[in-house]
Amino acid sequence: MRKLLLTQLMMMLFASVCFMACDDGDDEPKILLPKLDGFYVYGTNTVAAEPSEPNARMNLAQLDKGKSPNHESEDGVYGKFMYIGANSEISFAEVIDEVGTVYGSSDAAVANGTDLGYSVNDDVVHGSLTAKADPITITEEGLYYVFVNRTTNLFIAMPVKADMIGDATPLEWGGGTGLPVKSTSKDETIFEATNVKLLDGHGYRYRLNDGWHVYFEENVLHTMSSLGVAEGWVEANAKDHNDIGFFYENAPHKVTGMYTVTLKYTASTGIWTETKVKTGNVLIDYTNYTVGIIGSAIEGTSWNGDGTGGYGMKKPVKAGNVYTWTWSNTALIKDGQFIFLQDATWGKMLIDYPGATVSGTAVTEGKVINAKNPPISGADANYGVVTAGNYDIVLEIDAAAETRKVIITTK
Repeated sequence: MRKLLLTQLMMMLFASVCFMACDDGDDEPKILLPKLDGFYVYGTNTVAAEPSEPNARMNLAQLDKGKSPNHESEDGVYGKFMYIGANSEISFAEVIDEVGTVYGSSDAAVANGTDLGYSVNDDVVHGSLTAKADPITITEEGLYYVFVNRTTNLFIAMPVKADMIGDATPLEWGGGTGLPVKSTSKDETIFEATNVKLLDGHGYRYRLNDGWHVYFEENVLHTMSSLGVAEGWVEANAKDHNDIGFFYENAPHKVTGMYTVTLKYTASTGIWTETKVKTGNVLIDYTNYTVGIIGSAIEGTSWNGDGTGGYGMKKPVKAGNVYTWTWSNTALIKDGQFIFLQDATWGKMLIDYPGATVSGTAVTEGKVINAKNPPISGADANYGVVTAGNYDIVLEIDAAAETRKVIITTK
């Protein structure tokens, strides 16, 4: 009797597994689907061989909330960074109320995203998802961004490429500086470029595949596909490193020079990190750098950083490799704060209190201080005015020595 009961239990267990894994009357290979509702991607030589594995789950894609529909996600729109090996096959699975469906594609193809009209200027694998269709072939190894819009059943698998763009970079905002793939695996992917010239006091972003959005439909949705920092410019500039992520603020760069730039994606955390190692100096010509004072310390100035509200906008006097900007007999307001900003525009050269060697009688007498210190104790390391009065202010940059001096003298 005991033996019979054990046999019955084994048969019941087998039946329950088949209920989860098999389609009735279907002779196709059996796939064990998860019970948890959601959308999944899996395949050969990827982060998940079966949809039941934890790494197969896709989250909602992060959208650009600055574009329509102006929020960060939308039901049925999924995105995932994942490693896919060479000559792999991927499929998708959807589970609703514990009922699962496997999807492949009968029209998967490779095309340039701009030719398709909805993706980046790079080759992507794309097509329509169809239930029980053949798996999708991926020929090239790499880190991919996989996108699915269940409303239209469109999928895109884009091999991720990275570049660096912004005022701090060689092509400024006119074009990206490529970071080739150094290594890739299921655990991490590293992009790296050497001998990159970066300019201090300027901003930049990391961008994927020569485009601001992996997928976009005008007035419908756009993926968030560039990396910046979460903080405002002044707050980010005060930190000793940049916490890179899919944020909207440009990342600041502090010291001019030649750099090895490394961008790493870690699969276990989904976190992107950067490393910048200086490998050489760069002689910058500051002749045409128009610099002004912005803030609340001078009447008529502001923190707008949009090209307005700057005091005494001027180009420097040049002597050899030394560039000097002078503001004479400048009236400073008690408890006001200020910084120096190229073109009075955020994202360009910015010099706050820690950004220079600060001296002069106004400093030694405690009339102008680092605004993070008492008696001002502000949030940012600006120049803080303790005592109202008229002052001579000098900014000096030695391009050869890569040093900056600010001299503030009491009148």
